[in-house]
Amino acid sequence: MIYEASLRGLFNFIFWLVAISFILRLIARLATPYVVRKAQEQMRNQMNGQGTDHTQQRRRQEGEVTVEKQPNRPQGEYTDYIEIKD
Repeated sequence: MIYEASLRGLFNFIFWLVAISFILRLIARLATPYVVRKAQEQMRNQMNGQGTDHTQQRRRQEGEVTVEKQPNRPQGEYTDYIEIKD
């Protein structure tokens, strides 16, 4: 089957391209506030969850001692600087 290019087919393609892009932009514009609100709620819940962990650590009885070991992190390389006189 052989298809021929026609001016009407070109206009039809451009029309649908513009229509679909318009619809997608409209959906994105309507959905953005919902997505932002959900992200804010998630961040707020995450921050509140971290805050309760710190308050529980502060509620230890007086005199109770705990040692929390930090994970081994590389401290970086030592660089020796040499002073050059001109």
